Amino acid sequence: MKYDQYYAHGAFSDCTGDITFSVFNPATEALESVVQASSEKDLAAAIQSAERAYRSWSTTALEVRKAALTRLAAALESRTQQIVDSLAREIGCPVWLGELMQVPMAMKGIQFALEGMDQISWTETIGNGLVERVGAGIVGAITPWNFPLHQIVAKVAPAIAAGCAVVLKPSELAPGAAQQFMLAVHDADIPAGVVNMVWGDAALGEALVKHPSVTHVSFTGSTAVGKRIMVDAATELKRVTLELGGKSAVVILDDADLEAALTAALRMSVVNSGQACVSQSRLIVPQAQMAEVKQRLRQLVDTWKMGDPLDKATRLGPLASKRQFERVSSMVDKAMSEGATLIASGNGQVNAEAGGWFYPPTVLGNVRPDMEIAQEEVFGPVLAVMSYQTDDEALALANATRYGLSGAVWSGSAVRATEFARQMRTGQVVINGAAQNLATPFGGRGESGIGRENGRFGIEDLLEYKSLHGAQQ
Repeated sequence: MKYDQYYAHGAFSDCTGDITFSVFNPATEALESVVQASSEKDLAAAIQSAERAYRSWSTTALEVRKAALTRLAAALESRTQQIVDSLAREIGCPVWLGELMQVPMAMKGIQFALEGMDQISWTETIGNGLVERVGAGIVGAITPWNFPLHQIVAKVAPAIAAGCAVVLKPSELAPGAAQQFMLAVHDADIPAGVVNMVWGDAALGEALVKHPSVTHVSFTGSTAVGKRIMVDAATELKRVTLELGGKSAVVILDDADLEAALTAALRMSVVNSGQACVSQSRLIVPQAQMAEVKQRLRQLVDTWKMGDPLDKATRLGPLASKRQFERVSSMVDKAMSEGATLIASGNGQVNAEAGGWFYPPTVLGNVRPDMEIAQEEVFGPVLAVMSYQTDDEALALANATRYGLSGAVWSGSAVRATEFARQMRTGQVVINGAAQNLATPFGGRGESGIGRENGRFGIEDLLEYKSLHGAQQ
């Protein structure tokens, strides 16, 4: 498969960049697709397209924007199978996960953007002043490979709702979902220029961030890259939304349902092969229950069978790339050399002859808070277990990283769990395995980022206030 066209002015055009990116099937290591980079000329065309569209789109009625999002949702849902297949072939996401999480999350993102539009006070009268909330302008959106469709929707849907225009640079490592999204944009007759897309690497992303016509940068990815984007954006005082790394802790209090808590904790540490910014990669448990915790985790790990991501029976696919495999392997090896012990590990490589970057679900014990494995994002199916004696010690361990994106707490008392959750320095906390709520604000504290996505909060992140004194309507 070859991806060699960018999207601007409501049409696909051939990319004119001089480099290509190879995408390998992580289950077989075979070449899956090739992406042709856009040139800076292509980027300029996409930004010009967005500028033209913004002038009219920013003044459209809310009902027009709602209709556009509704058409987009229908067009996108009709492409579910193609998206699920591309996720399996390009990043190793098992088809069950594509069908039950990756695509539904994106569909909910559009739904909650539509609902969020009715929850915003778009105008307000204060004395002789009419206060309006208006779109921030041209949004430069840079999205990652691990949840490619969801992250694209999380940026583009609120931009459409806010009256902004978008230039999207999706990950060149997961092009299939982005291509299907843009085909849906085209099929939905979204007005030309409202949504545009270019292919490229970090260099093109930097050019997008620095372009003077881009007024808001929305980025999901590593903290290191997010910091550089913030510096570049600051030179022209551009607003940023940065959804960055995480090192989320799940705290099991001494009165929790241990079986339910451990089942959920392991799932949230290994799903999508641990390649999620909200992965619950640190498990903090009572010292008195450590022996039982280890025994249960050994049993639970065996239920996460690895295999071909295109097989519906597969629970866990490979890591997305050789680079990711080497990173995870290196971090686990380092942890072991620093004194961590192996509590449990699933089966290794599924088929050595077929290849593939399969890394087994791995649980480590004797982890100290000063270890790299307890401080840095692994982005692999690795769970670091730590113990505590008192609730205060558990809280200190939970808050002992530079990140603050997500977390979880379990207790037999919802009131106790809620009180504990309020003290965790993180953007969201899941209490007793509560269902994910994509209508609530998502974003981090500390080095996990700035700004919020989802629902009305994602729209508001792309709005500015405008005061009209003495206005007549």
